[in-house]
Amino acid sequence: MNELRRLIVRHRHVGPLVASLLAGTDAQVTIRDAEGETILDRGGLGGGERFPIVAEYDTIGWVEGGRTARVVASVLSYAASRERDKRSLAAEALERYRELSLIYDLADALGARDDEAAVGALVADQLARLADGAAAFVLELGDDGALSPVAGTTLPTGLAALRAGEGIIGRTVAADAQPELVEHPAEDARAGPGERDGGPILVAPMRVGGRVTGVVGVITPQGTTLRAADLKVVAAIAALAGPALAHVGRRGSAGRRAAGPAPAG
Repeated sequence: MNELRRLIVRHRHVGPLVASLLAGTDAQVTIRDAEGETILDRGGLGGGERFPIVAEYDTIGWVEGGRTARVVASVLSYAASRERDKRSLAAEALERYRELSLIYDLADALGARDDEAAVGALVADQLARLADGAAAFVLELGDDGALSPVAGTTLPTGLAALRAGEGIIGRTVAADAQPELVEHPAEDARAGPGERDGGPILVAPMRVGGRVTGVVGVITPQGTTLRAADLKVVAAIAALAGPALAHVGRRGSAGRRAAGPAPAG
């Protein structure tokens, strides 16, 4: 059932409103959808003027008839736009719930991991769920500028060794870098080997205390469609992964110091 027919036939307020308007004016109008199919005919038979029914700049149908047809078209345009707003808000609320749910669940799961490999594997697994066939990466920034996979993770196939400032991923460790969705890496002048050969890339910097410590993200297969909501998820994962990796790293270093030097052979 198309958008306009659903609005007139099934909406509990719009249908009765249109019926009352037409009954009160005894108007003769015909309402058609964008494809020309008749949805309601009150003796108009295509006569008179033709007025568009518009929802957010999209013409979804027409009202044909006399002066009342203009009013009916305006009422239906307003109702259709309101319905689209409601659906958009509902979708946004669902996405926000998804993001918050992921943050809470991932935070709990990270808190139960006590070594870098376990944390890295968990983060990579969460990233890979963003799209079918997505290749996740969780890279730490070394003092020499090298970007290396954290324990428990690997570089995606075809992705060469990376350094800060090189390629789309390498540039994400800049101090002012922000999470980014690159939909067409093959057309991006920044893309390096392994980046330009794949599909859309999602990437976000990991930070600890305002300092960039690495980068996380996914390279997806060609033809993959990603959304702004997916970028928010990657940003949320990066925000949790950075401190979690730093924490297990400090704990590991403390444990090694407490154990003291290895006994002489």
